[in-house]
Amino acid sequence: MKVYIADEAGFCFGVKRALNLIAQLNEKNQNVQIFGQLIHNRTVLKNLEKKGIGYIESIDELDPGKTLVIRTHGIPKHVENELRRKKIGILDATCPFVKKIHRIVGKIDSGKSRVVIVGDGNHPEVIAAKSYTPDADVVNSMAEAKTIKKSKTIGVVAQTTLNSDFLKKIVAVLLDKAETIEIHNTICHATRIRQEAIKKLAPEVDFVVVIGGKNSSNTRKLFEIASEKNPNTFLIEKSSDLHNLDFIERVNFFKSVGITAGASTPPDEIERVKDFFNNIENIAKEIKNGRTKRNFQH
Repeated sequence: MKVYIADEAGFCFGVKRALNLIAQLNEKNQNVQIFGQLIHNRTVLKNLEKKGIGYIESIDELDPGKTLVIRTHGIPKHVENELRRKKIGILDATCPFVKKIHRIVGKIDSGKSRVVIVGDGNHPEVIAAKSYTPDADVVNSMAEAKTIKKSKTIGVVAQTTLNSDFLKKIVAVLLDKAETIEIHNTICHATRIRQEAIKKLAPEVDFVVVIGGKNSSNTRKLFEIASEKNPNTFLIEKSSDLHNLDFIERVNFFKSVGITAGASTPPDEIERVKDFFNNIENIAKEIKNGRTKRNFQH
């Protein structure tokens, strides 16, 4: 089976930066805790836990003896202000592209302009962004965009991991909502090139495997885009999800596979998936006497 890896799959700049910052603290023997899940990847989080680096969900859980690292998705403004008021030692690992959204929405005059954040209102990145302009509207569907009230001016920002085609559709709806629309394309560069890469690769292979956390927004978008281009698209969290005969029997007759991965997926996980398909026939023989639970999504 021929194996193709999409361009720029796996760790993005923001994730690499956050992990490097934590590694530097570790090298200095500093105790670390993270505010929220650093990234949406269970393998990475488990590896951090093995090093004694866990995460908290509220200020009440703070350990004053540890350095607090802010997750890549950022935290709400009022929470950060409270941490600084308490003079908690903070290392801010918020992705710079996420911080850019904070600066933009903070500068938009919500008294004169309606602020629209396009993205998942339940995602920590969007929750943090909205805290910089509490009156902002969050839309994540065409139907929600149509409910936006008309204003003289609308300022638009997007969740960094948004599907760029989806943003265009939302903006088209908002054109009828204001005389002036100020559009800030805050989808990060890494997201855009990953999406474009899988758009090109997916139609050229027999099937596609997307690797990443099930709760990862950018991974979900890659899966949706790949599925549109190739109906034989599967979503897995880790290489071990592939080790079952149900899946192998489903894909073993294919001649080629395209692999992409979310921005929080470690490079060694991508290599393990690549090795799996390079050795799929031998692996099938090894597990033919037992079936495992189906962990992939199709």
